[in-house]
Amino acid sequence: MKRIAALLVVMGACLLVPLSAQAGGVDSKRVEQSREDVVSYWTAERMRNAKPVERKRDPFGKPAATAGGGKKTTTGAATEVPAPYTVFPTSTNGKVFFTDNGVNYVCSGTAIESANESVVWTAGHCVNEGPGVYYTNWAFVPAYRDNVRPYGTWAAKSLHTTTTWQSQGDFSYDLGAAAVSPSNATTLTDTVGGRSLAFNGPRSQRYNSFGYPAGSPFNGQRLWKCDSSLYTSDSSTSPQTMGIQCNMTGGSSGGGWVGASDPLARVYSVNSYGYSSLRNVMFGPYQGDLAQQLFATAAAG
Repeated sequence: MKRIAALLVVMGACLLVPLSAQAGGVDSKRVEQSREDVVSYWTAERMRNAKPVERKRDPFGKPAATAGGGKKTTTGAATEVPAPYTVFPTSTNGKVFFTDNGVNYVCSGTAIESANESVVWTAGHCVNEGPGVYYTNWAFVPAYRDNVRPYGTWAAKSLHTTTTWQSQGDFSYDLGAAAVSPSNATTLTDTVGGRSLAFNGPRSQRYNSFGYPAGSPFNGQRLWKCDSSLYTSDSSTSPQTMGIQCNMTGGSSGGGWVGASDPLARVYSVNSYGYSSLRNVMFGPYQGDLAQQLFATAAAG
């Protein structure tokens, strides 16, 4: 039996209505709550007390044959990203906050260069219960550090995920995105810059995985990074999710995996889930054609 837990951040009640049908494998919701209501909801105290929720699956199935072989590992220790966070490209990393059933949660995300200059890329379980409803009070805080918001709070105007995550909770497609409203008449990526996404890229490479882990021994106040080559793949998923050595905890969900040797420093996956029986391994979905559709939908949102 699968036990699932995710890194989410939740905000107060915000009304959502359908934005579009499940076209092209992408599901979307328009946020009816005003930007002002979302921004005012997220006080420093609520952000500080938002709960990290980890997505866990058990037992671990037979891993695909890769360098690590899916055996238990004690490596993969994350390192803290040095300040300042306000310098590009570090400024593109941030915390995601939202509310689910009246409880506030936290995730991580990345500002992505796009046509609307407003896309935040994250995990599907950071926007939608999978299967289930979309969250409320959804906001992104780029360059967050020690309760300081140097670029303010960016409220979602639409939320997006894959139909397979929204309807089935399929971890192979645990990808999510938000289009956020402008702040002071400026767009997100005009303010903090944006990374690019990679689709259908090579699996076997080295990744820098970013996130704001909030579960012990972390406190969610600083940005951390794992540096790891592909360690294993999860044969229980299709397409197989990718596993790297990383000990980040709840709160880091949705943080981007940047190709360490990619001259464009593109995002190839996001922190998604782990196994209780496989310590210090973080899995992320492979970004193929459906991920590209998801991005195109959010970029038009």
